[in-house]
Amino acid sequence: MANSGESPVSLEDRQKECKPLVLIIDDQPEYARLFELLAESLGIKAHIVSSCREGLKALELFSFDVVLMDWLMPDVDGPECACRIRKMEQEKGGHIPIIGVSGYVKATREDCLAAGMDDYLPIPFTYQQLHDILCKWLQRKEE
Repeated sequence: MANSGESPVSLEDRQKECKPLVLIIDDQPEYARLFELLAESLGIKAHIVSSCREGLKALELFSFDVVLMDWLMPDVDGPECACRIRKMEQEKGGHIPIIGVSGYVKATREDCLAAGMDDYLPIPFTYQQLHDILCKWLQRKEE
């Protein structure tokens, strides 16, 4: 759905055409469950995986609109996973927005950008903050 620059495309507007597919990479079951519960009210379809390896495999199989990625994960952390996704994109083309999500006190927006992510959402976040960041990146993808 193209936007003529008048107003941002809301998740609700996108939902009328199709639900955006969001890949969530998070090893914490409670956060995965939270995203799963919020997905319907956000108007998105969430595909949740618990590791970078599973995330990379999912990216090979499906076309996602956005990735929400945890910063701290056991085997491969968020920054390294983002680097692997960007390397995959260099080989195959394309660019998927990656939003780093973290409650880790040392993770900053600048760290996320340096790792190849596009944005950062600190934990705790509000429903409105999650909604707004998804709208922002879905809007950019549409343009």
